[in-house]
Amino acid sequence: MVLMFGLMGTLTLGLTNTGHELYDEVVSWATSSLRYTEPAAPARPQVLVITKNRDDQTLVALIVNPRGYQVVVAENAARGSEILRSEAGLIAAVVLDTNMLGADNIAAMARSLVPMVRLIRLDPDHTPLDVSKPLVDAI
Repeated sequence: MVLMFGLMGTLTLGLTNTGHELYDEVVSWATSSLRYTEPAAPARPQVLVITKNRDDQTLVALIVNPRGYQVVVAENAARGSEILRSEAGLIAAVVLDTNMLGADNIAAMARSLVPMVRLIRLDPDHTPLDVSKPLVDAI
């Protein structure tokens, strides 16, 4: 008897508009839930370059981009601190011009926000080798 009422209810739902709407809703939910989506690419680790010197910015990009790192440039300490706060989890190394106003504060912030970060300090009279050697060692 229960089986008969179950079959009658199923048949009734199948023949009414409400039954069709319910069926369409369940099918659309199931197909949208099972649809394959391309996984997001993992975020590339970043090297933060805090300097106004375009030659240093270019040199860092030439060194780290082929190795899968992304270069993020800040031309002043304020912008560098913003990037450190927002991207701390992605930053692998910081290249810092020590002649820049606020460089000591940036170095301290980098150490506190990203304790394992490789900090590369550029003296005012540095050479390309002074940038490239520690940077390659850092990444």
